Amino acid sequence: MAMSPYYYLGVDILIITLQTLSIIGNGFVISLFIIFKRLRQNMSLRLLLLLCCSDWVFAVLALPYTVYYVVGWNQIMFDYNAIIISLTGSAFILAYKVNLIVTIAIAVDRLQAMRMPVYYRRKSQMCYVWMTLFIGLAWGAADTVSMIIMTPLNVHIYNCAAMGCFQANDFRAYWGISNMFLNVIAMLLTIWVAHELSGFKRKNSVTLGIREQKQLTQANRLSFGILLISMLFLLIPSTFVGVIDLMKLEIFKKIGPFYIIGLLLAGVLNSVVYITLHAELRKAANALCSGKLVMESSTAVSPTTNAYSTF
Repeated sequence: MAMSPYYYLGVDILIITLQTLSIIGNGFVISLFIIFKRLRQNMSLRLLLLLCCSDWVFAVLALPYTVYYVVGWNQIMFDYNAIIISLTGSAFILAYKVNLIVTIAIAVDRLQAMRMPVYYRRKSQMCYVWMTLFIGLAWGAADTVSMIIMTPLNVHIYNCAAMGCFQANDFRAYWGISNMFLNVIAMLLTIWVAHELSGFKRKNSVTLGIREQKQLTQANRLSFGILLISMLFLLIPSTFVGVIDLMKLEIFKKIGPFYIIGLLLAGVLNSVVYITLHAELRKAANALCSGKLVMESSTAVSPTTNAYSTF
């Protein structure tokens, strides 16, 4: 092994820690949408909720993969089962593509909101969300099936603490390059969003109502923060892996599962910016944490300020 065995153990513990933080953080944000009806009615937040759910589901489903690495750790030699690695790691293959597709959809949605406000108000937001989810799941499922089919399951690969070691070279090349391609698209769209944000308020102050303009401005700010996080923790690793695979270097065997760390870091930071960059989410979080909720009926809960009705 290229590094000390304790290095890889530390990486696995870091991954479990990030998974725990992502489950707690994104779970808290999801609970806000469940409790507060006003958040659910804000159509500009639907894609962000989808990304939040995607991060939460991935953190949960990837736990068996990480736990298996920790339980099977040995300071002398690593000998992990390729079948278990492929099956437990399939959640990562699926979630990564879903995350990329949702990120691109968020960028496109923001551009539509800023450049075509009339169309954006008429657009079926839920149809757009379901279409995004379908494309992400379909592509991710195709990647997962391809990985399982192409991965040699009857061989032992010693002293490797990352799923990439067990994958076929052809699949790694395809997966890395396809992810890099999608991330480049997301990067270009992010730059476009940044350009449009500079003139959004000035151009749309007349055509939009005050409340709608405020909601869209907050959603734009939040979306841009998420796009920057995606660029930092998804684009850079994807580009790196794509180039490394073309050079036929065994990067996974040397430094471990950095791909998963990037996705989990993005999920954790997303759960933070959801609340810090959006006023309604922040107020809802404060109301929930401070216990300012009263029972209005046996089936409805709302804050005492009546600012966030839940029914």
